[in-house]
Amino acid sequence: MYNHASLAHWMENKDIMDIIPTNADIDLTNNCNQDCYYCISADFRESYNRTDITYKHFMKLIQQLATWRKHTPNSYGTLHAITFSGGGEPTLLKNYERVIESSIDSGFLTSLTTNGVLLNKLIDNVPSEKLVKMNWVGIDIDAGTEDVYEKIRKSKTVGMFDIVVKNATALVKLNVPVDFKVLANECNTNAEQIRDVFSLAKRIGIRLVYYRPTILHNNIFDINPEITKLIKKYSNEFGVQYKLNISKSIARNYSRCYQMFQFPNFCADGNIYTCCDNKGDPKFSIGSWLDGDFRDVWLSDRHWEVYNSINTNLCPPCRPNKNNIEIQNCINERGKIGILNT
Repeated sequence: MYNHASLAHWMENKDIMDIIPTNADIDLTNNCNQDCYYCISADFRESYNRTDITYKHFMKLIQQLATWRKHTPNSYGTLHAITFSGGGEPTLLKNYERVIESSIDSGFLTSLTTNGVLLNKLIDNVPSEKLVKMNWVGIDIDAGTEDVYEKIRKSKTVGMFDIVVKNATALVKLNVPVDFKVLANECNTNAEQIRDVFSLAKRIGIRLVYYRPTILHNNIFDINPEITKLIKKYSNEFGVQYKLNISKSIARNYSRCYQMFQFPNFCADGNIYTCCDNKGDPKFSIGSWLDGDFRDVWLSDRHWEVYNSINTNLCPPCRPNKNNIEIQNCINERGKIGILNT
């Protein structure tokens, strides 16, 4: 709520000062070692698979992010959190663990979304006293058994499920907060399949199981009341917390995407995108983070051009939906901005 109120307050004062976003996503690579049937970034990954970007480029990016306020002192807000996501599978970048460590060392609340196959590199090369500072490691597991896992995720080499379980177990033993992420679909939402996920989570010591619906061809999988009931049932039975995110399907009360100023996406094709669901679409790119200093692109004429050109009434269901709703609520009910004075 605080971040939403902050952005709403800045919108009233954008002619006075700039704003630094609260969160950033970084895609370390567009390569992937799986071929999940629901993947919405497959075409993007295939078309924009650069091999010239190394971990050193991302180390430089982390330092620029860490010194953003020094670069732009007359700014509102600050960058708190970095999530390393996809793109592809972030741990396929050579020396990815050094980038994660740099983010932690820079004081960012650092999170990682991964299929978990190469987490051993993080475990073996980053001191445990640093790893425990991570916000979370979210493992895209999708299933509690290997047969369902492979039906959904279609690994390119054999034995990945067992490796993921081994790596997750090792991280939990180090007291790193590890979550299971499940994209609900027709392959993993009967009683046995849901029970298997929570059973595995309990055995390993997973912090929580995070369910959200698969979206294919702009159609959202229906996490109906019966599925919700089963998730709650097995969460209680095994004593593992769950989170259910169906916010993408909530009706919109906004026509502008305010998140374009709160949540940049630094992608593995070298571009900065204002929309996490439209990576690779030039309409959403505000420029390069590889060439020059990306902080000079932020809030540039191009940034405003992208913002003003998008009509969210025409957009498919999206990840930032709930945030945009809350920001619009703060704009509509100005008293909510008062939270900034508490």
